[in-house]
Amino acid sequence: MLVVNKVSHRFSKNVALNDISFECKAGEVTCLIGHSGCGKTTLLRLMAGLLPLRSGEIALNGSTLASPSLMVPPELRSVGMVFQEGALFPHMTVIDNVAFGLRESGAKERAREWLVRVGLSDYAERYPDSLSGGQRQRVALARAMAPEPAVLLFDEPYANLDVPLRRTLRKDARQIIRETGAVGVFVTHDPDEVLAMGDNVVVLDQGVMVESGTPQNLYEAPQSRYTAELFGDPQKLEGVIHDDGVTSPLGEWHRNVLTEPTMANGPVTLIVDARQLMLHTDGNGLHITHIDSIGGLNRVTVQSGHGTSLDFECPRDLAAEIVVGSYVRVTPKAGAVFATQISSD
Repeated sequence: MLVVNKVSHRFSKNVALNDISFECKAGEVTCLIGHSGCGKTTLLRLMAGLLPLRSGEIALNGSTLASPSLMVPPELRSVGMVFQEGALFPHMTVIDNVAFGLRESGAKERAREWLVRVGLSDYAERYPDSLSGGQRQRVALARAMAPEPAVLLFDEPYANLDVPLRRTLRKDARQIIRETGAVGVFVTHDPDEVLAMGDNVVVLDQGVMVESGTPQNLYEAPQSRYTAELFGDPQKLEGVIHDDGVTSPLGEWHRNVLTEPTMANGPVTLIVDARQLMLHTDGNGLHITHIDSIGGLNRVTVQSGHGTSLDFECPRDLAAEIVVGSYVRVTPKAGAVFATQISSD
């Protein structure tokens, strides 16, 4: 198990990480996700030993890897790393790249075994510049796994590859981690990658851990607006909270739709995931003028009684009677709406 305990880090006066704590289990993939600059790559580099740790502790199976008073060198950490561009040595053949870092006799044989495992046994004597992007990433994975590390770190390795290839490589990497029992840590900004790859997720925002949990829990029931926007299809609306409920462009809602039902009255920005909106026929409701299918959602255009037109997205599985020309009431599920008060300044 890899344990990150109260880790903080700064570059000059800029705080990169602030009091981060979580655990990564063997045989599982923990995904670090957040927007650019959230601190996820800095955290990965601290795990790898590429940066000195100034506050907190990183430990592997009970042994400290890094603390303010101790820094185990990267080559002694039993940590492998797969970078975004593969970082292969251009002057070495594929098999020599994989064997690099294997000190014992039989390095070439071990390297060849891993090339078989990643489906590149016929490419052993080629050079990296003759390979496709996906093939280079397979070589990088084989090189990282050949020394049998206890921890395997991925720094957005598939970001520049096409979608079908990303899916295949993610599946291969996850399978290898499960089979070898390594700790997998995967940095990404792509929620789809988290859902496909992760067993557990740590959500970072500006150096702070916003929340953590399983991908499905964060997808279905986020506990923060940031996570809801990151994983979902956020609908942003301007509204007003008052004693009797919430006034929104999509209608009047009960306060129980809010994640914080006791929030103070006043103007707010409302965020609700498209999948959390329910449509019901209502002769006094909004008039549907268009319905377009977009992926797994519907984009609906409605017109209010005042003639105002509004687009929003909602689930595809609408009732048969909800069609263009019908009138509907739009209601979020209970606890699904994040509200942020609008400053009066």
